Amino acid sequence: MSHDTNDGPGSVDDSSHETRSPTVDGRDNDDEPTTIERADRTITFHSCSRATVTGDFEDGDIAYANTGFYDDGLFGDTILEDGVAFGDDVDAPFSGTVVFEIGDEPGVTVESDRVVVGVPDYGSDGTAITSLTTQRADYRMGAPTHEHPRASECLEAIGPE
Repeated sequence: MSHDTNDGPGSVDDSSHETRSPTVDGRDNDDEPTTIERADRTITFHSCSRATVTGDFEDGDIAYANTGFYDDGLFGDTILEDGVAFGDDVDAPFSGTVVFEIGDEPGVTVESDRVVVGVPDYGSDGTAITSLTTQRADYRMGAPTHEHPRASECLEAIGPE
């Protein structure tokens, strides 16, 4: 588990378009989900504990969740600990959705059009998905590609009083 701090921005794709979407399936919706449309992928932050990446993935593509957590009042984070490398962890090419969900079942489950990445609840006080890394260059640098737009609110909700 990494406890690195990386406040620097990840790669920015100028062709991204951010929109608000209606509530999703009643699961842990802190607010309306935020969706980032790119030419090749759609990234959605559904809540503090759930995010998805939908698109076509080739050999060498990656998808990782980065988290922030509080453990007995102390802050920690994970960088590139929970995710998949296509061609290594998951057969490539793959077309579908990668689901990141904080829960009791860590690990990767592959279905026909969906990969579910169970993200452990790292902190005794709570864990939040703070960003996703989906670009190989960002992966090599240990940097996020897409910041969760409500990450600070998510961390504030689980942080010490």
